[in-house]
Amino acid sequence: MPDSSPARGPHEHHRLPGMVSRIRHPFRRSAGSTSPDADHVVVRLSGEITSKNAQDIGVSLREFLRAPPRVLEVDFDRVTYLSADGGGAFFMALLAARPHGTQVIVTHASAQARTTLTQLGLLRALDIYDGDGPDHA
Repeated sequence: MPDSSPARGPHEHHRLPGMVSRIRHPFRRSAGSTSPDADHVVVRLSGEITSKNAQDIGVSLREFLRAPPRVLEVDFDRVTYLSADGGGAFFMALLAARPHGTQVIVTHASAQARTTLTQLGLLRALDIYDGDGPDHA
């Protein structure tokens, strides 16, 4: 499930529905909200991202792009595994972000997640950071 810790800095942080966690029930959903003028939206993911939940994650990421922010940050701090099939969620987000010029970035990417994203060719379309993104102090 997405992290509910307080936001760091001026960016909006959201919970993303559909993430499966080993501790919590897999069908438990957390509501996220966004402001129409949000400039930088942060979505925190946790658990495993696989073919079982990639579709739900992709749909949810597209929802955060309805009132397009300048930057959509996807925080992988608590992602334990990213499968190649799970990476499909990011293609969906990128397709929705492109017409609005929204930059999609991934932060706190583990070596495993970075490798998967690289193998999928997403390094050409995503900015990926081991730690915080460039807008964090």
